[in-house]
Amino acid sequence: MDYGKILARAFEITYKYRALWLFGFLLSLFGGSNSFNPSNFTSGTSSRRDTPFDRDVLPNLPPNFEQYIAVIVIALICVALIWMLLGIIARFLSRGAVIGLVQELEANGTTPTVRRGFNIGSSRFWQLLGISIVINLPLMVFSFAVILLAILPIAVSVIPMLSRGSRDVAGGLLAGGIITSIGFFCCAILCLMAVTLVIRPFFEFIVRVCVIEKRGVFDSIRDGYHIVRKNLGNVVILYLLLIGVGIGFGLLMIPVSLLLVAIPLGVGVVAYVASQSIVTAFIVGGIIAIPFVLILIFIDGLYQVFDSAVWTEGYLSLTKPNALVAPVVTPATAS
Repeated sequence: MDYGKILARAFEITYKYRALWLFGFLLSLFGGSNSFNPSNFTSGTSSRRDTPFDRDVLPNLPPNFEQYIAVIVIALICVALIWMLLGIIARFLSRGAVIGLVQELEANGTTPTVRRGFNIGSSRFWQLLGISIVINLPLMVFSFAVILLAILPIAVSVIPMLSRGSRDVAGGLLAGGIITSIGFFCCAILCLMAVTLVIRPFFEFIVRVCVIEKRGVFDSIRDGYHIVRKNLGNVVILYLLLIGVGIGFGLLMIPVSLLLVAIPLGVGVVAYVASQSIVTAFIVGGIIAIPFVLILIFIDGLYQVFDSAVWTEGYLSLTKPNALVAPVVTPATAS
């Protein structure tokens, strides 16, 4: 396996064929960056009459305020569900499109097009979804089990506090339980990261068996696993190279991201100084931030295309070494 040639070819494909950019953008947009919104807890105080939150200072709420809130909540839930559904469709369709387009480019020199990408992605959508479910469901169960095991010490240490035992003993047990749970939780995070790192190369070859060889869910899992086991050394080296490239890309994106974030932030500050309104500052800064966020998503999408192309080139070099690299068929050369 010529690793330098694979990386160079993947970079050339990413740079040259713009039809892949759309699918990379969709992968970046819906690629699963999870955001956790911590709950906000407020604690009540005593019912003193001199509290600043007296009934007299509360705003007059409209008569149908509860109904308005319910409608807004339901609308937000519907929007979130629609966004999740669109994300699932776009993610698996785009993944199959990028894999199939790169394979066709290398096999017979077919120039990638957006229409052809949608055709490939839609034809393998259900198989890719099935592979993701079969692989991710056991991982989810394992993750929940590990996390529950991590919080078990603190849960057990709370039991003495519910009884009428010594508070000093209960406090000591609670402190020990918290420390133990923190240690277990750190070990659980490391364990889950290790499992994810191990499964990643297998998953990449499994989905390429599905798209390129047009296999079913379980056939793809079986064949992809055997290909990685048979060529474990080459796959590990390619994987380590990609990890290094990803770290370099992440470091390179730090100043770029800071610059793109600083521009709308500065505009928002200027808007606040001019209007003395935090709402106006947020609105102006948010509107200015939209194109910069899209730029960041686009750049990450290019890396998604490159990453996928590297895995596809690696798969083809191991399973179809004679297929690399075919001349590109364009209208000019065809005539």
